[in-house]
Amino acid sequence: MPGMSGIEMHALLISQGCAPPTIFITGYPNAQDEAIVLANGALAYLEKPVDANTMLAQVQLAIGAP
Repeated sequence: MPGMSGIEMHALLISQGCAPPTIFITGYPNAQDEAIVLANGALAYLEKPVDANTMLAQVQLAIGAP
């Protein structure tokens, strides 16, 4: 994302009082980034390629679906 990372965008949204359900998907997994985003309220930190069933389960969790 030009100018800002997803982690920075997530932190900015939280600082402005907006905390949407967030699922991070990355092609470059990093334990430090994972710890940061999960500590800041992200629902998941997934590594590409993402299994369809895993993604579906996370989206259902995010929207509160059974």
